[in-house]
Amino acid sequence: MTKMGASEVPPPGRYGPREVGLLAATSIVWGAAYVFIRQGLVFGAAPLAFASARYLLSAAAFAILAAARREALPSRRDLLVSAGIGGTLIIGLYGGFLYWGEQYTTGGYAAVLASTAPLMTVAVGFSLLSAERLGRRGLLGMGVGFVGATVLVVPELTGIDALGSWEGPPFILMAIASTAVGTVLLRRLGRGRQGLWQIGSQFTVAGTMLGAAALVIPGGRTLPLTAGVLEMLGILVAFSSIIGYFAYFALHHRVGPVRANVVAYIAPLVGVAVGTGAYGEMLTAWEIVGVVVVLSGVGLVLLDSARRTPVAPASPRPTPRGD
Repeated sequence: MTKMGASEVPPPGRYGPREVGLLAATSIVWGAAYVFIRQGLVFGAAPLAFASARYLLSAAAFAILAAARREALPSRRDLLVSAGIGGTLIIGLYGGFLYWGEQYTTGGYAAVLASTAPLMTVAVGFSLLSAERLGRRGLLGMGVGFVGATVLVVPELTGIDALGSWEGPPFILMAIASTAVGTVLLRRLGRGRQGLWQIGSQFTVAGTMLGAAALVIPGGRTLPLTAGVLEMLGILVAFSSIIGYFAYFALHHRVGPVRANVVAYIAPLVGVAVGTGAYGEMLTAWEIVGVVVVLSGVGLVLLDSARRTPVAPASPRPTPRGD
């Protein structure tokens, strides 16, 4: 087996209408996920048990979809890379740290910390993915997007007990670092798009890992099978897992992790929309300004992508056969 070098990493594609659609779909379902995760915890589910149940159910759903579509099994090497990197870093450690950290951190502060994901991805990908380095316009867009995400939650950050307790931020930052490293490594070592079997294998590893952790942590096994918890699980599996991760990995394959992870800037906008539409919350001036700044930053990144990215060749390389 030949070792894959940096030059073999496919160049990122342009942000066209389809890529913008994938970005919007991922942002919507992942942005709303924070509301449903919080509700599940409020209904009495322990963080790791709740995450494990969601991931294992998602794994089963992806396997059923793959079998129904008669999708070919990936090669052993591709499956192991996907399950090892994606299951451990992108979903497992990310989900475990995030669910755990949200117990101790307010939503606004968590949103600011989560908005460091694109910046961390740029830092990690600088040396590992040289073809995906951003130009000045893209780097400016990353900074502007982070400022906008912070402005978006200023009212909550200035409230009483706005930051929560000290235990939360380290876990959330570890979650963001885990997914930043994972998405870059998967881009460098993975071959081609993540299929249904591969995404399902990631959820299997993540669910098993967090389930084992829930068994050894005091109070970690609590998962009341009430109507509220089951409803939140169903929503998270159907929308945030199946639609969200399928759309994200399609975007990851098309434009690379550096540009795909700007989803972390748009997701808080969904939280504002959910709060306004579902709960009748009033929009503040901070939120309006934050939305405008975030969209401006994302626009700069997309414009940088359109100007700097070479057009992909017309004939793609053949997909390697399974082992």
